Formats: sequence, C-alpha cells, structure tokens
Amino acid sequence: MEETIILSSVAEGIMASLGSLPVKEIVQLWGVEGELEKLKDTVTTIKVVLLDAEEQQDENPEVRAWLEKLKNPMYDVDDLLDDVSSEALPGEMTTRDKGKKKKWNVFSKSNQVPQRPFHIGHKIKGIREKLDAIAADRKFQLEGHRVKIGIENKKRRDTYSFVLEEDVIGRDEDKKAVIALLLDSNIGENVSILPIVGIGGLGKTTLAQLVFNDKKVNNILS
Repeated sequence: MEETIILSSVAEGIMASLGSLPVKEIVQLWGVEGELEKLKDTVTTIKVVLLDAEEQQDENPEVRAWLEKLKNPMYDVDDLLDDVSSEALPGEMTTRDKGKKKKWNVFSKSNQVPQRPFHIGHKIKGIREKLDAIAADRKFQLEGHRVKIGIENKKRRDTYSFVLEEDVIGRDEDKKAVIALLLDSNIGENVSILPIVGIGGLGKTTLAQLVFNDKKVNNILS
C-alpha cells in the first residue's frame, strides 16, 4: 500500500504543477504545450490505474514490480516540472491599476528566460514515452474502470486537488518554519522567493499546498 500512496502523492503533485500558471505560461512560450497535454493524459491514466493497483499489490508480486518500475519515471516528471517552474522564478512583480492588482511579469525581456524548447520538449517526450510503455505493460490487467462507487467492499481513499491536513504526516515543523519566514515582519513590502527543494516525491508540492491553505497565510494574501 505504501508504494501506491507515494506514487499517488507524486501524481497529485505533477497534476498540480501541470495546472500551475508559471508552467502553463512557460510551455506556451516554448511551444511545447502539446507534449505537456500528452503527459497530462498519461499521468491521469496512471492515477486511475493506481486505485486498482492499491487493492492488488499485497497479493500480486507482478503489480509490486510494475509499481517499482513506475517510480523513477514519475520522479523524473516531478523533477522536470520543478525545473520548468524554476525558469519563471526570476520574474519580477509589477503593480498595475494603481496598486489594486499585482501580477507576475515572468517573461519580460529583462528576465532573460532561457529559450530551450527543443531540449525541454525532447525530455518531456522521452519521459512520457517511458511512462506510456510502463502503463501499457499491465499483463495482470489493472484497469481503471473497475472502480465502482457505492458498492465497494473496501472504502477507497478520496482524492482531491487540494491537501487535507489531517492526511499529511510529518510536515508540521516544515510548515511552521515556512510560515514563520513568510510572516517575518522584517521582510516588509519586499517580494521574496522561498524555494522548496528536494528529491522527487519528497512532498514539496504537498508542503507548498499546506502553507498556501493556512489561515494566517491566506490573511496576508487577501
């Protein structure tokens, strides 16, 4: 069960990154939206199949082996999207409409965003094809359509596009540390970037979502 929980968490993080504004804008700039859409479809399919794998992995060694193969490519996707997101970090904050609206100007000429669409597009395609091959190699017939709502003997874990704090373990101290930095009065009105770094699947996106959903943080952002 642990493998599917980890992979489901990584998949959720990937989907969140694919839907984020910085990633959408930079892939549009580079002209690789098509590859990202294909990757999104692949990860969506894998997410559904993971529900079935969760039930079978304890009894079927082939399922466990399949999950093991899936880990590294999924981590590679997570890391790649972190790299894509980081291309937008040099963006500067501009104020418009007399200070009422603030918007990240991530692609101004002064930011000098690297133009490397071929490299990124090729890398996305390579990882996606690897994931497609692994997803297709389901000799033990894992199927997403086996999920039946309301008539399951075993209640399935709900999935959300947001994080339920009670479902997250071991992130309290990290969350407190990040929030303390965000609420530091010494920062004043300066715009700061607080990167969260770590290996793929470590829970970077989950931590960021926990911080973003915190009431104190929402108060200063509203």
